[in-house]
Amino acid sequence: MNNSFEISAVICTYNREKYIRKALDALAKQTLAVADFEIVIINNNSTDYSAERIEEFILAHPELHIVFCNEEQQGLSHARNRGIKESSGKLITFLDDDAIAPPDFLEKCVMYFEQKPTMLALGGKIIPEFVDGKPVWYTKYYWGVTGEFDPGNQPGAILYWGKFPCGSNMTFRRDFFDTFGLFNPNLGRKGAILLAGEEKELFSRVKEKKDKDRVWYQPDLVVYHMVDHTKLNADYLEKFCYGFAKGEKLEVANAPWHVKLRRYIEYSIKPLGAMVLGVIYILKGEKEKGSMLFRFGWWILKGMWK
Repeated sequence: MNNSFEISAVICTYNREKYIRKALDALAKQTLAVADFEIVIINNNSTDYSAERIEEFILAHPELHIVFCNEEQQGLSHARNRGIKESSGKLITFLDDDAIAPPDFLEKCVMYFEQKPTMLALGGKIIPEFVDGKPVWYTKYYWGVTGEFDPGNQPGAILYWGKFPCGSNMTFRRDFFDTFGLFNPNLGRKGAILLAGEEKELFSRVKEKKDKDRVWYQPDLVVYHMVDHTKLNADYLEKFCYGFAKGEKLEVANAPWHVKLRRYIEYSIKPLGAMVLGVIYILKGEKEKGSMLFRFGWWILKGMWK
């Protein structure tokens, strides 16, 4: 394995021909020296033209170090674990196939890990870009759907805040996975099945106080996530809610009864709160926002107990 790369940028893709080239083009514009990074692309059995778009990118950029392979086991966790295996950088950063990294993204990742030699993992802001415009019913409560992540403008040890690096903006020192293991393949998206929970479960293994200090948030480390109409409709939101609820249940499936009960109670109270907020919006005259938020809470609640 060549450990000369400072960082490996891993992109796992499934049927994202519309955006994968834009995500890769952003990596071709990085300010970090070409000799210091590689791009690892894991195609998770795409059935559209994603592979063709990737091959076009590779041909257009012979100066870049690129690894491209297919992961036959369906699922984002399988693809991410394959990306870890195929990568050779001292750091590994995961970027979504519909996310745009600013030109200084990789350079900042390397810099922050150099500044904090004991840091094991790092996350930053994920800002949604509404390609087709923001729907009238949209509120901040759909952050999980759009991938939005913004804990504020102060850096800090993020696990103490009850949050964790996630989605298209999480970077790891390679030995993180030696210590805490890989992504759980029973969790995470599997093709069109919108399971979740793999990132939360991974960071739940970082339990000791000394390890909590080693997972950090940096607010100026930003990624832009493309969100279009395919993720902003009732059908998609319903599937998302069921997948989210199933992920929460799977995560505690083998846990002690009191842990399982606490999880079921937590994700009964939260969606009930969303439903109450939905009613408040309706009473305030914001029918579209209220109606969708009420259904959003109901779908999660039903998914937990169905």
